[in-house]
Amino acid sequence: MAETIEQLEAQRTALKRAMRTGALSVGHGDKRVQYRSIEEMKAVLEDLNDEIAQLGGKKKKRVLYITGGRGY
Repeated sequence: MAETIEQLEAQRTALKRAMRTGALSVGHGDKRVQYRSIEEMKAVLEDLNDEIAQLGGKKKKRVLYITGGRGY
């Protein structure tokens, strides 16, 4: 079942609200999810943001890090 942007945004809002309060459990509609850590919640939030951007027709942002060294 494909979810709409509105449903994903509602999930994102519920997840952000739970993260601000420090709760590891999030409810949305008749579903409830228990996370193991805040890091897991951050990963899910990033996935939701990517999926919302993809459905909205936006490209995923890419970050490029350049490092240098002397070679020895």
